[in-house]
Amino acid sequence: MSSFLADDQNPIFYSDTGGQKPAIIFIHGWTSAGSHWVGITTALRRWYRCIAIDLRGHGRTPGQGELTISRLAKDLHQLIEHLKLEQPTIVGWSMGGLTTFEYARQFGVSQLKSIVLVDQTPCMQTSTEWTMGLFGAYTRDHITSMRQLFESQQRRVLRRFAMGVVHPNRTLLRFATWLTSPYRRNYDRKALLPLAEDMADRDYRDLLASMDVPILLCYGSQSWLYPGKVGEYLHEHLPQSTLIHFERSGHCPPFEEPVKFVRTLYQFMHQQLPTSA
Repeated sequence: MSSFLADDQNPIFYSDTGGQKPAIIFIHGWTSAGSHWVGITTALRRWYRCIAIDLRGHGRTPGQGELTISRLAKDLHQLIEHLKLEQPTIVGWSMGGLTTFEYARQFGVSQLKSIVLVDQTPCMQTSTEWTMGLFGAYTRDHITSMRQLFESQQRRVLRRFAMGVVHPNRTLLRFATWLTSPYRRNYDRKALLPLAEDMADRDYRDLLASMDVPILLCYGSQSWLYPGKVGEYLHEHLPQSTLIHFERSGHCPPFEEPVKFVRTLYQFMHQQLPTSA
């Protein structure tokens, strides 16, 4: 692991396979860590420089300072500057997807080669006119209830979340997901609720038309967190998007169908090579 100091002096940790290759930055989800990407980065490191960040309060990065999606996006921007990356691709899964949206809002997409969004909605709260948020029904009342439950039964909430992110029919994989360290130890529990509440206030639907770079959308057909047609909505509103469904996946296509995910990402990246290559 390597690290750098963000502008507020908080250390940000990341792994980096190095080399003079096209760079891909992998951004994990809530309660996970950069280490969750190790199988994917190992498979792709032959062709790409694979960088996996530990977001604030996750992995080795302390949960200090501002705990918002805005701050996570600034950390991502400062990582890109620290490594002097030119035209990287960002892969954002779950909370990493919101971080990617926020990065685009703050810094634009002109410095990016492409984006990969994995099972995330542009707006987590639901209403009468927006039903594609978290769980398909996530209102201000649900947020208040979650805060109360999280404060009294945090371990139960996290266990249910960990078990629920995987395809409901894959019992063994659901149990293994709970046993793996990214869902049990790789986070600062004090950071989780502030980030969860901040995520719930984000709405990036107005941003989509301006995200004019190639974007790969990877969505689990059996996602418990985002049921419905979130992928189709984004495909319709993002100018250069490609939508791939992962039929045997819930919320975690890279980890439930890793071979298909690696193949899909490789093909997406390969399509962006210069025609003379």
